[in-house]
This record gives sequence, C-alpha cells and structure tokens, in this order.
Amino acid sequence: MKHKVLLLISGLFFFCGCRGSRPALIPEISPPLIQEEVCTWSGHLAGDILFPCAGGVGWVDAAGKIVTWDAEKKTAAVVFELSFPITVPPFRQGDFLVFKDQASDHLLVYDLAELKVKFESRNMGVGKILAVDRDCLVYLDGEHLAIHFWENPAGIFRMTERIENFFNCYFSPEYILIFTRDRLFTFIKKNGEFQQTPLPVPAASALFCDGENIYYGSSQRQLVKFSLTQKRLVWKMRLGRILERQPFAFAGCIVANPADNNVLQVNRRGSVRWWLALQSTMRFDLVPMNDNLAAVLLNHEIKFIDLFHKKVTVFKSRGNPVSNPLALGHDLYFMLQEGKNCKLQRVGNHYGIEVELDPAKVRWTGQSIRFFIQSRNLLKPTFNLLISDREGRTVMSKSAEAAERMQLVWIPPQPGKYLIKVTAMGLNRKADVEVSFQVLDPQKIISGFYLHF
Repeated sequence: MKHKVLLLISGLFFFCGCRGSRPALIPEISPPLIQEEVCTWSGHLAGDILFPCAGGVGWVDAAGKIVTWDAEKKTAAVVFELSFPITVPPFRQGDFLVFKDQASDHLLVYDLAELKVKFESRNMGVGKILAVDRDCLVYLDGEHLAIHFWENPAGIFRMTERIENFFNCYFSPEYILIFTRDRLFTFIKKNGEFQQTPLPVPAASALFCDGENIYYGSSQRQLVKFSLTQKRLVWKMRLGRILERQPFAFAGCIVANPADNNVLQVNRRGSVRWWLALQSTMRFDLVPMNDNLAAVLLNHEIKFIDLFHKKVTVFKSRGNPVSNPLALGHDLYFMLQEGKNCKLQRVGNHYGIEVELDPAKVRWTGQSIRFFIQSRNLLKPTFNLLISDREGRTVMSKSAEAAERMQLVWIPPQPGKYLIKVTAMGLNRKADVEVSFQVLDPQKIISGFYLHF
C-alpha cells in the first residue's frame, strides 16, 4: 500500500511538473477604451437592428440589401438583395430575418446562419409577425394567432381564442410558449393542440424561460418566477418600479432592469445578490457580452458591468445611435447616421502598437535613437521591425518575442527621412503601425549657422 501511495505522489509531481503554464488572458473590457469608426456604408438603415452575420456585423439597408462587415478583412459586402421594396421594418429573432411587403403580400424568411432563403410565399395573408424559429413562423391572422411550419405548407394551426396583449414566444423542440398579459399558451407540436394556463399575476414584460421555469415582470411591480412543470407560482419579488424589459440569465443569476434604471442581480431563490444604480435612463436594453453587461445610456455613457467582480467601467461615447447595440467577440457595435451615410462604430479595448522615439524632436547622424514599442491588449505578441530610407531600401530589420513593451536602439549612418514599420502578431489579434522621422546632419547645420553670421 505504501509503495502505491508513493507511486501516486510521484506521478502527481510528474504531472504538475509537465503541465504547461496557463496563458494570460486579455480582459474583455480593459481601459483605456476607444470608439472607432470601422465602416462607412452609403444609405440608410431599414429598421434599427444589427445582428451577427457571416462572422461579422450585419444590417439591412433601405434599398433591401443585407450587408455584413467582416471584422478581419475590415470590408463590407452585400450577402443578399431582396426582389421587393421594404415597406415594413424587418423582423429579427435569433438567426432569422422576416421581410414582408404589404402591397404585394410577399413574405420572405432569411436564414442568417446558412445565408440562404428559408421560406418564401405570396398571398398568405400574414398580418403582424410575432415570432420566428428554425421550423415555423408565428403571426396574426386577423385577430387570431397562427403557426405555419415550413415542412407542412398546408398545415397552418390557428388559435380559436383572440390573441391580446402579446409579449413574446419561447421555442423548444416539443412545444412553443406563447406569452400574453393574462395567460400562457402552450402549443404542443406533436398533436397540434393549444393549451392555456392563467398567470398568477398579470404580466408587464416578455418572459424568460430556462426550460423548467419562466421569469417575467408583473403589472404589480414584481419579478415573478412560475414553474412550468408544476403550473404554480414559485416566488414573486417586490420591485421599486415596474419591470417592462425582459429579464434574462447571466452570470448564474437572473438579471432585471426595472423602470427605475437599476440593474438587479437576482438568484434563483428570489434574493438580490447585487444591484447597481445606472444614474441615467436606458437608451436600449442591456446587452449581454461574454463577461460584461453593456448599458447604453441617454447621457452618452456606456457602462460595462462586470457582475462576477462587481465592478463597472464607464466610457463616454460620441454620437446618437440609430441602431440597437450589438455585442460581437469582445466588442460593442452600433450605427450612426451622418447625412446619407451609415457609420458603424466599435467600442472596446484598444488593440494596437504605440511607438515613441527618443530624442523626440531633433535626431542627428551618429547619435543613437531609442524606439520604445508598446503593445496594447495583444496576447504574447511576436514583433517584426523594419526601418527603411526614403527610397524604400531596408537599413535595419529585427524580429523579437516580447511582453507588452520592448526597446530598440539604432544609430543612423546618413541623414534623411526614414520610416519604421512595426508589425505585431498576437495570439488574439494582429496590429501594425508606421512612423516616419527625420535625421539631420550636424555638420550642415553648423556650417549653415556660421554662414548665417
């Protein structure tokens, strides 16, 4: 037994000794933050939605084009163009866009994940679009709710009851939840039946469903948890103001944003774990990122809320967004309208390289120049440095692996204009920068000085 224990311990030490060090990670929000214009597109938005598309940021312009901006290539391109005019703002839910032309009764559903038309129809008599999912469309047919499945064109399921005060739908493989002010309807996909359950407290917001329970804001200033399996109220938590924005799950808790502009982090038992006063009015709903919540406020502040570490980073933005904000990667995007152009903005970390020269102003031949190179939020960067003269000839090159900061010393042999180009390849991003500088000949300056006097 003793030998087995020793063998286990030695194996543990061997494992620990061989384990590689974990790479440092760049925080999602790491001040100082920047706002930069990443794309200019001629035209106006159709509606106010941005969405993930083809690995980048997508939008629909008023000319009926679905456009996507590629974050790596820094270019925008049209991925699809409608054959009919946009008379109604497009409806988006998940990976699907729904377009409808009232005059021609033309309906088209576009799949953003597969970049293709999912469904197209004419003369369906579709009223207001309520919800869309991978296999069906939920809409109003007159005053009654209808569900149309793509794979069963002839089978349209209609509710006999009039639908009033609709909030939202939740889709599962077996059923669809249809949430209204007073009732929760359940459509069973297997048999095509509608069931209904009265709500314990009238709703004031859309629901969030975790699969077993639903959470919603009530008309009596409460956050409500209702069990789907037991069909009963689990708890209701009193709020300072009414909750009209949809609650959602984040950081292992339920997040609620009532009309008093507070952000509440609530556990599954109905207790507040933490709260934050935003001190301004919300312009849009809270935007969940990977590690933070982004709150875009009317006072032009964007507050990045880290619920894990209970800290807030504040950034003062420029311009008035004409689109909802979109979180993609580790950045926040929104659109500005300037004249006839849409301008896509990125707010997030500064990723790049900064180069400082010493001496900063006057540099002479035969005198050393120090280049201080600082990377910003690049993970384990590898640097390539190149100094060239006015004719483009390389006079010095160097490659190095460094941490965030490195130093280079060079003595210019000749006067003239030079260019230093630094490229850094990080594990997370690539960055490059160019800086031009002048080197003077002290002999010419001195001779000119004596000639002048």
